[in-house]
Amino acid sequence: MSTRFAPALSLFVLTPLVAEYLLGSLPMSMITILPIIAAMYGSAALLIRELARRTGRGWGTVALLGLAYGLIEEGLVDQSLFNPDYLHLRLLDYGYLPAFGIALPWSIYVLTIHVVWSICVPIGLVEALFPARRTQVWLGPIGLALTSLLFLVGSAMIAAFTYKTAPFMASPGQLSGAAVAAAAAAISAAFAWRRHRPDAERQAPAAWLLFVAAFLAGSGVMACRYFGSALQLAWPLYVAVMLAIEAGFIIFMIRATRGRRWTDVQRFALVAGGLAVYALFGVFIDRALHGAADLVPHLAIILFFVVVTAIAGAQVRSARAAEARE
Repeated sequence: MSTRFAPALSLFVLTPLVAEYLLGSLPMSMITILPIIAAMYGSAALLIRELARRTGRGWGTVALLGLAYGLIEEGLVDQSLFNPDYLHLRLLDYGYLPAFGIALPWSIYVLTIHVVWSICVPIGLVEALFPARRTQVWLGPIGLALTSLLFLVGSAMIAAFTYKTAPFMASPGQLSGAAVAAAAAAISAAFAWRRHRPDAERQAPAAWLLFVAAFLAGSGVMACRYFGSALQLAWPLYVAVMLAIEAGFIIFMIRATRGRRWTDVQRFALVAGGLAVYALFGVFIDRALHGAADLVPHLAIILFFVVVTAIAGAQVRSARAAEARE
């Protein structure tokens, strides 16, 4: 693999592996469709990262563009936001709002996991694998054009497959609403704060604290999703708890980043915490969706990410040591 294209290709492949396989949504027996999944997930992550880096903007922009991506995938491509029997999972039964044709608990949860684990975590992981190129652009004009085309083709293929598997089409109002919301999120990203020059005297929180914060916040969101209805919590309480966790983490991150000097070590700690959440809950999700027979293959994908995360950590420490010697 050419070192020039290694970061871009790594993000293209690792994004769907995190988003679908580590989570357990797809079994390892379906690894053969990875190129199709990567065409949508991987291309989206690449385009979002390139746009943020080219405009000199930070993770606020990445997160808002991740939200736009989530709305496109779940609202327009597979339409799980509106399909009452998507993949026969009955995702809208809990907290259904007839006026909008959505279930608020599912909408908040699925958009959250796209922002965090489909976009932010894979980007952060690959930037940790290639710390020397973290602030660089990875694609030229031709690469951007090809990636955009791949995203459109991948999205169209997944939309067609989903419709063929479980025919459903949202209403024009729902589709246009999702499109407008995605556009609003993308436009908002253009006004997100630019990277600031941190005060050298103010350090970011300790790496262990960031790891714990990411792991606890992510685990809280996942626990709400998978235990809320089982515990028969009233869905407004479920939504309130999930939003409180997310708001608390956002406030924590704003305070932790504003005017502070971050290093690759702190950024990597957040990524590792996020990956640990999926590694933990993915075991239960995979078993629930695909049965005990997929446990060993799923443990293989967890081991794979343990190795990748360890390599990323070593790269970050090596880069940090090199900076200290300069």
